[in-house]
Amino acid sequence: MATTAQAQPYHHGYSDSRLNTSYVNHLGWKIDRAREQGVISWRQARDLHMQLARVQPLAWRAQTGQARPWEVRRLEHVVNRIDSLTQGYAYNMRRPYYR
Repeated sequence: MATTAQAQPYHHGYSDSRLNTSYVNHLGWKIDRAREQGVISWRQARDLHMQLARVQPLAWRAQTGQARPWEVRRLEHVVNRIDSLTQGYAYNMRRPYYR
């Protein structure tokens, strides 16, 4: 019989709310909007979508506490990269800049 501590997932102290399936799944939309606004190129969007697809399974593992520390770091790196590159979309919707 499992004890209460064994039955609950251990979250390794990760508190980044962006490392959950809901936020990670939303990043695809954010990439597409940034591309449409000219914040990133279509090539950058394609590359970001490929990176996102590779780490999406890690979001569930991180959310449930099953991810290893290196998996969480990898997910966090990709999320940070996408957020950084698409940031212009959120702050500069009327006057997009081109790279």
